[in-house]
Amino acid sequence: MALDTYTNLKTEIASYLNRDDLTANIDTFIDLAESRHAKDLRLREMAVNTTTDTVSGTKYISIPTGFLEFISVQNTSASPQTELQYMAPNELNRVYVDSGNGMPVYYTIIGDKMYFGPSPDNDYTINMYYYKRIAGLSDSNTTNDILTNYPELYLYGSILEATPFIQNDERLPVWANLFNEAVQKANLSDEKGKHSSTPIQMTSTQFSPKRRVY
Repeated sequence: MALDTYTNLKTEIASYLNRDDLTANIDTFIDLAESRHAKDLRLREMAVNTTTDTVSGTKYISIPTGFLEFISVQNTSASPQTELQYMAPNELNRVYVDSGNGMPVYYTIIGDKMYFGPSPDNDYTINMYYYKRIAGLSDSNTTNDILTNYPELYLYGSILEATPFIQNDERLPVWANLFNEAVQKANLSDEKGKHSSTPIQMTSTQFSPKRRVY
């Protein structure tokens, strides 16, 4: 059976577990697998881009729903646009506690807010390129990019979550290894895909003859 839809995935999980009495629990196993995906995967299918504006005198903005991890944060209102650097919360609070307002240079994350240092003195457009949690599978969302491109991550992850529930602990290392290998392969494949079309840049030193030492 093709692992291409939510329904087919649930059928295959039940088949692998060789159980027909887990219908009410398989949804939970899938939800828990998706939580593992959010922690362990950083794939281009999860990368999104959005912009939001700061408010002059307000030191923070809300981070996007489903946010997992920033790839880059840029102030596109600056000329040229600038890359904001991350600073730990305690450091940002210490350095910028009485610094007044200005063009943001640093950011940090506290809860569901992004705080700036210094606090914005104007309305700046902030471009956020980040990893976002993939929309979970459900009866109304029957597939997503992870199920389409990496169905083994759903299958192994769900069975891994089901194994302690059905008290089949001796099989736990097997499914853990399969899931971890699938995660590593997915992340590696994604990393290779990012650079596969990028030509190798040779520096001038790579063509320079070695200097003799006398």
